[in-house]
Amino acid sequence: MIYLLGWLGFAAPAAAATFEVGFYDYPPMMIERDNSGIYQDIFDELSLLLGDKFNVRYYPYPRIGLLFNGGQLDIEPGVYAGWVKGQEVPGEFSVPFGKIVDVMVFAPGKAFAVNTPDDLRGKALGLVRGYAYPDLRALIEAGQIDRRNALNELQLLEMLASARFDQIVINKAVAQYNIRQVPAYRTLEVGDAISVFDVSMRVHPRNKVWLERLDEAIVKLKRDGVIERIYAKYGVRL
Repeated sequence: MIYLLGWLGFAAPAAAATFEVGFYDYPPMMIERDNSGIYQDIFDELSLLLGDKFNVRYYPYPRIGLLFNGGQLDIEPGVYAGWVKGQEVPGEFSVPFGKIVDVMVFAPGKAFAVNTPDDLRGKALGLVRGYAYPDLRALIEAGQIDRRNALNELQLLEMLASARFDQIVINKAVAQYNIRQVPAYRTLEVGDAISVFDVSMRVHPRNKVWLERLDEAIVKLKRDGVIERIYAKYGVRL
C-alpha cells in the first residue's frame, strides 16, 4: 500500500502528523452514536491517502469555535469562510470538498414559494442559534424577519413537527436524512433553496504549511469519485 501511495505522490511521511478535529452531532454529516457519517468517512479516506491521523472528538457546537480560537482544535470540517470571518481566528481553508444547501422546510399546509429572502419579510423563522445566515442577515438585523432560535437542526425539526414553528431553514441533506428516519417528520414539506455554500476544511493557521498536501488529497478524492460515493452512501447528492 505504501508503495502504491508513493506512486500517487502521497507516500506517508516518516513521522505521521496527528490533528485534533472537532465534530458535533449533525447527521448525516457527523453521527455521534456510532462515530460515522459523511465527514468521518472523508477523514478515513484522507488518513489512508496522507498517512496522517485525525483524532475526532464530539463537542457541543458553540464550543467548537472557542476551542478553535484557543488553538485546541486543528480542523473543523464543512465550513464556509463567510460564516467565520468575524471569529478571533478565522483560520485557513482547504479547497472545497462539498456543498451545504440550505432550504426552507414547512409545517404541513404552511408552504409558500421563497424565491428570494425578501419573500420572508414579516415571517417568524426557525434558525439554529449561533449559525450565521449571510443571505438573511440584513433582514434579520433590520427586524424584518423574526428570528426564532433552536439549539441545533434536530431541535428545529422537532419544533416544526410539533407546530411551534411554521417554517425553518435547514441543511437540505439533514432534512432529507431525518425525514427518512423519523415517521413523524414525513408530513413536513421541503421547499425552495435559500442558499448554497461550498464548504471546506477550516484549518488552524499553525498548520498552514500542511494545507497544500490536504488540498492535493481532496482534489484526488473528488477526481476519483470517492467523495461523491461517500455522500451517496448516506442518500445525499452533491
